[in-house]
Amino acid sequence: MATDTKNFKVGEFACKHCGENKIDQRVINMAQAIREAIGVPVRVNSGYRCVKHNAAVGGVKGSYHTQGLAADLSCSKGAKELYITIQKLWKDGKLPDLQWCKHYIKKNFCHIDCGKKRTNIFAVGD
Repeated sequence: MATDTKNFKVGEFACKHCGENKIDQRVINMAQAIREAIGVPVRVNSGYRCVKHNAAVGGVKGSYHTQGLAADLSCSKGAKELYITIQKLWKDGKLPDLQWCKHYIKKNFCHIDCGKKRTNIFAVGD
């Protein structure tokens, strides 16, 4: 069972469609580390998603959001600064559970997850 951190309530990661919440504590902990490093509030745009909500927002089938292993984050400093902060934290060994991070330029948010290991941990796209 996931627990709150200093700056995040578990409920912030609940499905926006149905309210169900199967978020993994590692995702909340990563968000907390990012929040502390960037120094401004971080918004959880999307955390856990039920299958119906995931389909409605155009998420890929089997998305890590539907497994509670991902979150999309944004902040007032913008997604580029958020992305740079996440990269630095990972390089410094402060995000050991991070398996992938993508900076979505046009939508101005960053996706983080603790799913399977990938060759390329960082990506940038539309």
